[in-house]
Amino acid sequence: MYRKLTAGLLATALLAGCQSDKEIKVTDTPSQIKAAQEAKKDVKSYSSSYRNKVLENGTESNTYLSLKKDTDDNQEVTVRNQEENGKFYVYDNKAILQQNGEWIDATKLGGSQLLTMTAPLLYNEQFKLLNKLQDAKYSEGTLTETLSSYEQYLKVFGQEKNDRKAIQDLQKQFPEIHNKITVSFNKNNQIEKITNELTLKNSKTTIQNDAVTTFTDINNIKLDIPNEVKQAETVGK
Repeated sequence: MYRKLTAGLLATALLAGCQSDKEIKVTDTPSQIKAAQEAKKDVKSYSSSYRNKVLENGTESNTYLSLKKDTDDNQEVTVRNQEENGKFYVYDNKAILQQNGEWIDATKLGGSQLLTMTAPLLYNEQFKLLNKLQDAKYSEGTLTETLSSYEQYLKVFGQEKNDRKAIQDLQKQFPEIHNKITVSFNKNNQIEKITNELTLKNSKTTIQNDAVTTFTDINNIKLDIPNEVKQAETVGK
């Protein structure tokens, strides 16, 4: 009897395993988002980059961030813009940066802002946007959402009270808005690239804000954290 019971339980377990591993057939926007949500469970390490270009009445400014994250959630981050060009580490949930040739733990000295800065580079953070794109147009491996009014923009980005207030204030300053968001996936339904093109206009000013986020080397990153980073002295209170 025990042999039959064991065999039955084993068969049930195997069947359950096969069902949970069943590949989601992607045919439209909801199934693509669902497949991406399932696939993110397997994303443990990666490289990512975030490029943001702002063009206001012919004046251009650029920001570039790149990140390497390993399976232990350690991060190596590079920042480049008009004011700075540097590198810092996120190690053991602490922001470690170089000051006067020494590596310091600056988490208590405003380093929490550095931790916030990495949000556009983190894989799981992208799903805050992706999950709002239920009305996006689907094409094989790509979702595209086009927003041409503040009513549409609020539907995607105005879930929270503070966000709605910020968008309403933006509308007062720039009555015209156009936003195009494109999300591209690889063959494993993992996010490869997100482009976010935003144009704001009033009678005197046009602002174009183009942001591109990319993910590469998924599950192929190993970081060699320098000992001086691991042993960085904490500064601040």
